[in-house]
Amino acid sequence: MRALSLPAGPAPVSAPASASTVAPAAHAEPAETGRKLLSDVSTMDLMMPIEESDLDITSRQSLWSQIGKASGVDPLLLYSVALVESKALYPDGKIAPTPWLFRVDDHLVRGERHDVQLAMAAASQFGSAVQDVGIMQVYYPMHRDAVRDPLTLLNPRTNITVAAKILRDGMHQTRDRVLGVGYYHSHTPTLARDYGTAVLTVYQRLKAIHRPPHRGQAVAR
Repeated sequence: MRALSLPAGPAPVSAPASASTVAPAAHAEPAETGRKLLSDVSTMDLMMPIEESDLDITSRQSLWSQIGKASGVDPLLLYSVALVESKALYPDGKIAPTPWLFRVDDHLVRGERHDVQLAMAAASQFGSAVQDVGIMQVYYPMHRDAVRDPLTLLNPRTNITVAAKILRDGMHQTRDRVLGVGYYHSHTPTLARDYGTAVLTVYQRLKAIHRPPHRGQAVAR
């Protein structure tokens, strides 16, 4: 979640990272007693096919809708964060978030699902510094209490669930909506405000498309 936007590309690439904060990653340690992990999956488990998730924001059964409702976060706001973090241009011309990317040792790796899973497994096993992961670019070094293995975060359901909690917690820390959303990215005020502004700009555009005001309803200016 350290980068404001990511370049789209259909083929697997490894690109230099943008100016993001790097924290050394280590193998995840066992969770503290009584702390429930969102996922407890081994590296070999994650090499099995990941379920096909409904990521269509227009679908009432989408992950955005399911997780947004469960976490108390507007699904469109979650989707807006995802667009800022992992937007990609698909072959049909559609622009949408992609789950299949991660940052390791300050380099961005993205591509097809199987290729990204293999690259992530190799990075994890060799102790490389896995950083931002998946569709919401969850910063793994800061959230190892939520998942035992960074590979788990490639699963869109787990990734969005973890991200929704991060976003909700940030928004509860301040009455300033822009800063609250920005805390998903950074707690440095200037960085948080810039990020929050970017996300909420996308959010307002999505609302105009997916939740247009009813005929006769006044539009706030």
